[in-house]
Amino acid sequence: MASSLELLESIGIFSTMAKDELKKISDMVHPIKVKEGETLTQKGKTATTFFIIIRGNFMISFEKGKAITLHNKGDIMGWSALIPPFVYKGTIVALTDSEVLTIPGKDFYQLLQSDSALSDKIMKEINSIATARTPLTQ
Repeated sequence: MASSLELLESIGIFSTMAKDELKKISDMVHPIKVKEGETLTQKGKTATTFFIIIRGNFMISFEKGKAITLHNKGDIMGWSALIPPFVYKGTIVALTDSEVLTIPGKDFYQLLQSDSALSDKIMKEINSIATARTPLTQ
């Protein structure tokens, strides 16, 4: 597998970042393999991890039977780990054997709190993605 830095460089949410900014994030990144049927998050539980899809298919289910599927390299999940009150809004289940990058939410949040320029870039991307997904989840 490519290094965490190389993977981050290839992911849209990080596309506007300089190498030194990516290095700060890559030091926190941990790749994991996920088995089909494995649950990554549960709605209402404390949000502890931010996820980036490397390969695989995932379903995020919400209230009232709403759900979305994600399957593109670079799709993000679990951004509630970066936004108070730090509670997952959906349950994420792997639909196939998959691979994701994980970033501990607490560490990522602290980095963003300490670097306003980096925070602006990340949160702008997350806001754009959240805005696009919101109509699908309500």
